[in-house]
Amino acid sequence: MALLFVPLTGAFQQAAGSGLSTLGENLDRPHWSGAELSGLDSLRDVWGAVSEAEFHDWILGVRHPLYIKEGPAPCRFLDRDPAERKLALDIATTAAEAAHHLGARYIVFPFPFPGPVGAGAEGGAHQPPDAGGPDGLADWTEEAVYEASRQAFAHLAELQERERIQIALELSGLTRHFLDGDILSRLFGEFPDLSLCIDTGRLGLLARSWGQDPLELTKRWLPWTRYLHLHTSLWEEDGSYRDRIPTNGTHSTALWPRVTPAADIARLVTEAQPRCSVVLWHDPRAVTAGELEEAHRWAAAMAVRKEAG
Repeated sequence: MALLFVPLTGAFQQAAGSGLSTLGENLDRPHWSGAELSGLDSLRDVWGAVSEAEFHDWILGVRHPLYIKEGPAPCRFLDRDPAERKLALDIATTAAEAAHHLGARYIVFPFPFPGPVGAGAEGGAHQPPDAGGPDGLADWTEEAVYEASRQAFAHLAELQERERIQIALELSGLTRHFLDGDILSRLFGEFPDLSLCIDTGRLGLLARSWGQDPLELTKRWLPWTRYLHLHTSLWEEDGSYRDRIPTNGTHSTALWPRVTPAADIARLVTEAQPRCSVVLWHDPRAVTAGELEEAHRWAAAMAVRKEAG
C-alpha cells in the first residue's frame, strides 16, 4: 500500500486542526498518511506545520529547503566551483540533522542541482534546455559529472546511515550526461540504499524538452524510485505550459506529448514499490471542486489497489 502525503508549504500559522492547508487542501481526508514540509515562509511556519502533522498523527517528511526566510541555501551539488560543492555537502548535513530532530522520516534534495530545466518552467517554450550557461554542464565530460555526483552520493549515503533518516534525490534537471549515458543507474547501483524521487510534472517537462519518453525514463530508474511528487503538467493549444494539475486516471500515454502521463508513471512506480510515498504535489485551486474530488478518489484507489489484489 502506497502512502499518500499532503504538502505543507508557504505560510502556516493557523491553529492545528483548522482543516485546510495554505493552498486550500482539505487536511481531514482519511487517506492522508503524512505531510511533506517544504518552502515554508519562516521557521515559525515550520513549527505550525509540525503541529498540524502531530495533530493528525502523520508521518513527517521534508523537502529541502525547509523554509525560506533566513533559511538554508540550496545544495549546489554540481557547481563548477569545488568549494561550492563542498559547501553543498555541509548544507545537506545540517538540513538532514535538522529534519531528523523534527521527527521527519525522510528528506528530499533536488538533484542534479544546478541543472538546466529549459524555458518551459517559466514561459511555455519546450526546446532542449540550454546546458551551456554559467551553471550548465555542456563542457563537462560524462566522467567528470559522474565523479562530482559520486562525491555527493557517497556523502549522502553516509549521512543517511548516521542520522537514520531516509534520503531521496529528486530529479530537478537532466542533461545529456544523464540521458545519453547511465550515470544515475551507476550511482544508485553503488549506493542502493539512497532513493530517487520523481516529480511527475517536472519529468514531463524534461522529457518533452529533450525528446524523451517519460515512461521509458521512469522504467530505467524504477528500482530506486521510492518517492513520487504526483501532479500533471500540460501544454495548452497556444503552447503555454501549466503544472501542479491534480492527476486523475485519464492522464495517460494516450494524451502524451500534450499531457504528461502522470497516472501511468504513478502506476508503474507503485506496482514496483508498493510502499512508496506519494506526495500529491498539486494545487487544489487548479481545477474545479468536482475534478479535485475525482483526483483524490483516483489517488486513494491507486494507493490501496496492490493490497486489495
